[in-house]
Amino acid sequence: MSDIANQRFKQGVSQFQKGEIDAALGSWQEALEMYREMGDRKREGATLGNLGVAYAALSEDERAIACYQQHLDIAREIGDPKGQLNALTNLGNFYYNKGQYFDAIRYRKDCLTVARELQDRWAEEYALGSLGIAHDAADELPEAIDCYRGQLAIATEVGDRTHQIEALDRLRVAYEYLQDGEQVADCREQQWAIARQWLQEAGHAELMTIVKNVGLDPLEDLAGQDLSGFDFRDADLVGANFAGAVLREADFTLADLSRANFQNADLSGAILCNANLRDANLRGANLRRADLRTKLPRADLTEADLTEADLTSAYLPAANLRGANLRGANLNYADLSGADFSGATLKEADFSRSELQDAIVANVDFTGAIGISRRVKPDLIQKGAIFEENDK
Repeated sequence: MSDIANQRFKQGVSQFQKGEIDAALGSWQEALEMYREMGDRKREGATLGNLGVAYAALSEDERAIACYQQHLDIAREIGDPKGQLNALTNLGNFYYNKGQYFDAIRYRKDCLTVARELQDRWAEEYALGSLGIAHDAADELPEAIDCYRGQLAIATEVGDRTHQIEALDRLRVAYEYLQDGEQVADCREQQWAIARQWLQEAGHAELMTIVKNVGLDPLEDLAGQDLSGFDFRDADLVGANFAGAVLREADFTLADLSRANFQNADLSGAILCNANLRDANLRGANLRRADLRTKLPRADLTEADLTEADLTSAYLPAANLRGANLRGANLNYADLSGADFSGATLKEADFSRSELQDAIVANVDFTGAIGISRRVKPDLIQKGAIFEENDK
């Protein structure tokens, strides 16, 4: 009979997983009767637990609770702590799903107690996370934070990356709600620590996927980070905040960086070929020797360091280059129409075949710049540009 009962039990599991709930109920009822006849209390309790799950799926709440409670009573009676954990978990989840959060808290606290008695760190971690969620839902934020912190500590100890990420995400949301900037920043740094470890395993090309998977916001959480040499090719980074980030030799080929904020970022040697930098903020950015053969309409490059940058054929209409250092930059074939060069350093910059129509050049010193054609120079001088020949 034992083999037949076990077969019916497994059959019920298979049926339930296929969505055949009524059939699963029938199989488990048969198994339950057999286990009772054999006096197998442990399997009787486990079967009652499964029946409770099936009744809950059919919204037969009273039957579900009765099955869960019988499972719990049997587990306590025979000294089956794992059975108790399962029964308490089912009861806690049932009441949580019904929005009865204080009842859920009561059962989840009991679950945590049993997990600790078992010295089962994985079960304790799960119980803390579940209890924290229930406290959170009941607007008991301090208690929720304590639980999430406990979950994080255990997840870190046992090397459970998934639940580390989960706990940090919940903690960060809680601290953001409390407007505790210091704690939010601490959570963010811990998220980055996980991301960096993961990147060492997966490689830099997976950066954007990993950033999202650890709960970081690509639009806000890249600021101030050292991401030198990372691969951002083809990434959608519209409006991303890279302010103050270190991005030396990073590859942004074909990335969409429109309205991105790179203020004071270090992009020396970075590859931005064919990236979209429309309306990007590059104020004070270090772009020495960067590859900027791309679109930068209306980009703000105020006081940016573009020393020896490659801007060949770059599209820079109405770009703000006030105070920028363009020493030795290659601007061959660049479209600089309407660009503002006020206070810019242009020594050794190569303007060969570049478009400078309507550029703002009043009192801009072009001395030492090369490639300015004889046709263009008179127009620039008329607009107030200064050339060495003009001083003589």
